[in-house]
Amino acid sequence: MSLRPKILIVDDNISNILVIEEVLSDLDVELIRAKSGKEAIEHTKNHEFALVLMDVQMPGMDGFETVEIIREDKTNLLLPIIYITAIYNENYYRTKGIKTGAVDFITKPLIPDLFIGKVTLFVNLYKQRIILEEEVQKRKEAEEEMKLARDEAREAARAKQLFLSTMSHEIRTPLNAIVNTAKLLKEENPRPDQKEDIDILEFSAENLLHLINDILDFSKIDAGKIEFEAIEFEIRKLMNGILQSFDYQATQKEIALEFKVSQEVPDVIVGDSARLSQILINLVGNAIKFTDHGKVLVETDLLSENGKEIKLVIRVSDTGIGIPEDKLNFVFESFTQASSSTTRKYGGTGLGLAITQKLVELQGGSIEVKSEVGKGSIFSVTMPFIRSEKDHLEEDMLMKSTFHSLAGLRVMVVEDNLVNQKIVTKFLMKWEVTVDVAENGKIAVEKARNNVYDLILMDLHMPEMNGYDATLEIRKMENNPNKDLPIIALTASAFIEDREKIYTYGMSGYIIKPFNPSELYWKIAPFLRT
Repeated sequence: MSLRPKILIVDDNISNILVIEEVLSDLDVELIRAKSGKEAIEHTKNHEFALVLMDVQMPGMDGFETVEIIREDKTNLLLPIIYITAIYNENYYRTKGIKTGAVDFITKPLIPDLFIGKVTLFVNLYKQRIILEEEVQKRKEAEEEMKLARDEAREAARAKQLFLSTMSHEIRTPLNAIVNTAKLLKEENPRPDQKEDIDILEFSAENLLHLINDILDFSKIDAGKIEFEAIEFEIRKLMNGILQSFDYQATQKEIALEFKVSQEVPDVIVGDSARLSQILINLVGNAIKFTDHGKVLVETDLLSENGKEIKLVIRVSDTGIGIPEDKLNFVFESFTQASSSTTRKYGGTGLGLAITQKLVELQGGSIEVKSEVGKGSIFSVTMPFIRSEKDHLEEDMLMKSTFHSLAGLRVMVVEDNLVNQKIVTKFLMKWEVTVDVAENGKIAVEKARNNVYDLILMDLHMPEMNGYDATLEIRKMENNPNKDLPIIALTASAFIEDREKIYTYGMSGYIIKPFNPSELYWKIAPFLRT
């Protein structure tokens, strides 16, 4: 409290004011004089007082009238006022004083100790009130600052989400063309020397896709928006698929790549197979990247079993460069590698292990590392799963590589990117699908009014009219066979919110770019009219 409390002394007799000032001289207060009721009223309009000492009998306007006018100002309703009077014992004045809101009466002549005690009491009450008001104000300001910071954080999160969603679309769209052009070239019986170039092209594009996915996953984990599935999958098939995906890379570096799954591990388990694949891809990819000779070994063992609940331990060991002991505690931190020279020589974002640790821990597992410089590293992942009652699963349609003719299926491809138009059209025509192309949502709506289709593949981000609005317009069509036909979104966004929005706008499903040709085939094949 920066200023001293103010006390207003109201008395028409200057001698009485001087006596009161003398008695209160030791108090840390500011004393202000008023020699009439009118002057007192003016002071209360211009100052905040801790206490008013009001004489009752004054010429012109007595103390009671003065207090009644002071009370008319709402800011003075609770202002403590003590009457100083020589007529305290007369009931009329006592009653009138109470009605005006006096807190006390003090008779003349003053008893100094009693008077100082009463004044000190109200001064202290005033000080406490001011302290409380300042504290309340500070809390209000703090709450406002927190609200502002929270709003800014939300806005920043929205801006980041929009940026990542836009960048995801802009990068994945040309990447879709690269990945699927490589797949088309491999199906056209290339020469051995061409096949090697195509393999390099495909591998490089998939590496770029992994980097993009790492950044997006890191953002989703950071925002607490990561989700996990619980589906049945065959762990040995999953391991074999990862082995095959890294076989080319290991062969190029002339290192051995081995996967071993112990007999105790069930064939079919329940968990998030996609996230397990992501974890293993990060660990195996790192092991191969940092190993120049020797081998990379992936071993899976049953650690414990409690009813249907099982715990698996997966060890990824390598004979690579190893990690210094003083760096082991930092390998799971974001954007961190063992040293700057490691980053320069081997590349990478430094996000892989940070994401891996989060994915493991969010599923109730744990990860640890042991390493020795020059001898290699061992990453051990312990994760819970559920034992399935099945011994095997029916073949996943997306894993099938043989495609039958879809002759008779009429599909409209709505895509503004010319390269992606051609990529999707080429795959569809290989399956003998009748294809019509629309460059944007506005053209797609017009074509839907005048033609009959079995299915629409709808890009979401387009000029003129986007895929969301185009879908709404098609769904509004009356007496049109295309009103209720399946519309599958072609999207480069990997965000959950965008996928939910797809269904909100009346679409039947989605395919994420870069798309797998098998996924595209088995998404549209059920709509063939037989």
